[in-house]
Amino acid sequence: MTADVSEFFEGSPVPTFAIDNDHVITHWNRACELISGLTAAEMVGTRNHWRFLYTHERPLLVDLIVAGTIEQSVNVLYANKPRRSDLIKGTYQIEDFFPRLGEAGRWLSFSASALRNSEGQTVGAIEVLQDITQQKSAEIALQAAHDDLEQQVEERTTELNKTNDSLKDVNRKLNTSFLTTIKIFSNLIEMRAGHMAGHSRRVAELARRIAVRMDVDFHTTQEIFVAGLLHNIGKIGFSDELLATSLNQMNGDTLGVYQRFTVRGEQLLMPLQDMATIAHIIRWQQERFDGAGYPDRLAGENIPIGARILAIASDYENLQNGTLLQRHLRDDQAFNMVLRGEGKRYDPAVVLAFQAVITGVISPTAEAHVELFTSQLKPGMVIARDLIGQDNFLLLSTDHVLDERLINKIISFESAWGVRMTIWVKVPNKEEVVAV
Repeated sequence: MTADVSEFFEGSPVPTFAIDNDHVITHWNRACELISGLTAAEMVGTRNHWRFLYTHERPLLVDLIVAGTIEQSVNVLYANKPRRSDLIKGTYQIEDFFPRLGEAGRWLSFSASALRNSEGQTVGAIEVLQDITQQKSAEIALQAAHDDLEQQVEERTTELNKTNDSLKDVNRKLNTSFLTTIKIFSNLIEMRAGHMAGHSRRVAELARRIAVRMDVDFHTTQEIFVAGLLHNIGKIGFSDELLATSLNQMNGDTLGVYQRFTVRGEQLLMPLQDMATIAHIIRWQQERFDGAGYPDRLAGENIPIGARILAIASDYENLQNGTLLQRHLRDDQAFNMVLRGEGKRYDPAVVLAFQAVITGVISPTAEAHVELFTSQLKPGMVIARDLIGQDNFLLLSTDHVLDERLINKIISFESAWGVRMTIWVKVPNKEEVVAV
């Protein structure tokens, strides 16, 4: 090579060496001496350029270029690490770790390309090395930090998911307890009037089914159900005589007292922020679709959907238990009377849904339930329908989870009453229970 080339090699701060077509080292610059610990006097004129990187003889990039086998061999020798240079055609670049360099090893980036004469013939190859240990150490540290952060995020996500599942379970239990408490409270109101036992529970269930038939959203449907359970709460201060009097027998002051029960019911619930919508449903349950109702003479769709649904559900039940009329109507008579109120007392759309529910167009529930004798009950089973005891009062509410103590208590009630009871439970797996 020319003197100018030799001066370039020696003056370059980048470790660089070159070989000829016989794989003999022709140049080994000072920077190469420093990084390898091998002097130019030791290396030039030999084929030992592998020594500072490996413990045994093996080709480097320059050898593959000179031999013309780089395309076939480079990925085998360097485990798919090489890449072609984007800047210089025919140049290959590799990054790798070499444990024999320095005290703890070094990361090197090295590239090689052919040396050609004026006629374009390969007369050797040159390889340039760069110590990238600090850069790689930073990349490895960054990746480790990233992996550690991902692990922490994964662990935290798992922890949050567990907490979320736990909160959902607590919330479910609270909702169940809340509904059970309301059902018990509605029972206490009805105990003063024997003919009313179970009335609010039936009204609430019918209202819920109508709401489902009308595709009312789940949250609103739940509010309508609770409003059905508590729709008579404003009657809590009524005298026994007033509770026993049919609406068509009332007049004057008595009728005025009665008609205030919806407003009184709202007032009792308004201090509870979560019950505000339910309180409004109770206030407007006696409004009429034609605007002739009370207390605010609302009309049409200005009446909330919950109040429009509750109006039909409660009237249908009240027509059968003697609350509205002196006589008790059969269910078919009550049904026909509700239909006659379409467009006047009742919203036609709600009447249509009511018809579908009562005539069996939709099922009361979409869940799989099974009716069992008490001897078939097992701990862990979930009550699918309210368990009603003698005198039509609530023993256990829907969604209550049975345990051994409760099962024994139910069996003792059965024995004391001299009846054989059946209980509806939810079926998580039909193979786990035997239907009656």
